[in-house]
Amino acid sequence: MSVQELHTKIQSTKQFLTREIVRIRTNTEGPGVLSFREIGTRMDMIHEAERVGVRNLGENQSRKLKRMMNELESIRNVSLN
Repeated sequence: MSVQELHTKIQSTKQFLTREIVRIRTNTEGPGVLSFREIGTRMDMIHEAERVGVRNLGENQSRKLKRMMNELESIRNVSLN
């Protein structure tokens, strides 16, 4: 996955998680798949990647991000692109 593709996927994941936070706070559509804490943990990973810079991510950080995004896609059965 190229740096540009990873950046795009990170942005779409961030938007998805933000929508989930709003949905939880407004209590629409019943209980969510992810808890508020799980969303916060994933957002922290994204914010750290943005702080360091996508180009400067280490191999382990990059792998963790990709795994987290793949888990979200499998949980919700949606493509985050």
